[in-house]
Amino acid sequence: MWTEEQWAVIEPKNVSSVVVAAPGSGKTTVMTEHLAQVIATGRIPSQRILAMTFTRQAAEHMRQKLRGHERLHAVDVESCTMGTFHSVFFRALLEADFQVYPLLGQREQYALMREAVVDVLGERRAVSTYELQSYLTLYSRMVGGMEIDKVDHQEKQILESYMRRKRALNRWDHDDILLASLHLFQSPSASKIRLFGMSYILVDEFQDTNQLQWALLTSLVERNGALAFVVGDDDQSIYAFRGASPVFLQRAAEVLPNARRYLLTLNFRSDRRILGHAAQLIRHVKVRVDKPLRSVSEAEGVCMAYEVPDRTAQWRLVAHLLRRAIREGRSAAILGRTRHQLAVAWMALRRAFGAQWDIVAKGVEFRTFHDSKGKEWDIVALLDMAVSPGSTFDIDIDEERRLLYVAMTRARHELYALVPRVMHGAPRRIHPFLLESGMEVCPVNDTLKNDEVRN
Repeated sequence: MWTEEQWAVIEPKNVSSVVVAAPGSGKTTVMTEHLAQVIATGRIPSQRILAMTFTRQAAEHMRQKLRGHERLHAVDVESCTMGTFHSVFFRALLEADFQVYPLLGQREQYALMREAVVDVLGERRAVSTYELQSYLTLYSRMVGGMEIDKVDHQEKQILESYMRRKRALNRWDHDDILLASLHLFQSPSASKIRLFGMSYILVDEFQDTNQLQWALLTSLVERNGALAFVVGDDDQSIYAFRGASPVFLQRAAEVLPNARRYLLTLNFRSDRRILGHAAQLIRHVKVRVDKPLRSVSEAEGVCMAYEVPDRTAQWRLVAHLLRRAIREGRSAAILGRTRHQLAVAWMALRRAFGAQWDIVAKGVEFRTFHDSKGKEWDIVALLDMAVSPGSTFDIDIDEERRLLYVAMTRARHELYALVPRVMHGAPRRIHPFLLESGMEVCPVNDTLKNDEVRN
């Protein structure tokens, strides 16, 4: 059932493990089985095991898998502590009788940030929801480890106003949980909490860790004299806007005590051409853990970039792909870099399909590149893979490479990158990252596309 490299990770051992896993290699499944084997062998009492994830759904999925494991008893599974970083440390603060405050809901956060923006920029300043989200994200990045000197004066004033308003209301947001948890390590009442009895600490999706989470993990490991097991893929680190960095996974084997690095390189998801072009792209990232990307599938698959005259032609080609996917009973996804791109595509395709749209829409998912992470489909189409002729990137270019890599590796059998030659009335050129991937570019004229749609 397990490959040799998977079993090397799963087998219980007396060292810390840093697992760097390729997309589609079953890293969460391997981590769950490793945890099951540790519990079943009795090497570490289950009540001294802590497993942390980045979403509640991931934590619950792990617990459900363990509950169904043939070697485990229910009492052992329930004795393990599992949850998100925030839930685990919030519970620890409560156990230590640490001063905690009610958490702000999302609407309350937006309202406070709106007041902070108006406080700094003036009453007449219109503030969009997108702008509020941007400031809240900037605040999380600052808390998560971004240097304060990277925030300009006006932004700093807005964030400080937001913090003052929180304090005035005696309220917290999720970032305050982790900040308070750092102080917990120096608290004299902390010795009685369950967290400080943990001797084995596991973290999934470790590439999403920020500076604050890294500090909490390493402090906990050192304080407890614990072993750690972390798993992730630095090539899929795509949340820099939240403060996450692949550096922590890359450094983990050097920093965690008595640690050994393992690689999971076999991909059980994608056909060979898709993985070949994805691997060619990701090799352009400057700093990464070098690892092969090997396909279990013997099928070649399809991986193509199609140049189309404009976005109208793009929708026609997408409509053709969706009709074929439905006819063949295959799953399909339309992926875009932004939500706006997806909204435009959804409206255009709804018009194209007319009365059939309700049926078609049930067979396709619209996702941003970020939101596609952790998912997979038989057929994937990447929208608007074109840039202005003279454009340059003013963002973390490797972050964007990793983001496209994530989107590409969601496809099982067919991947299509769509390149409109004209967008918003202006000429465009193929996205340079597609060229780096070595993907074949095929011009498609209107006559061919119309024939395809009719077929």
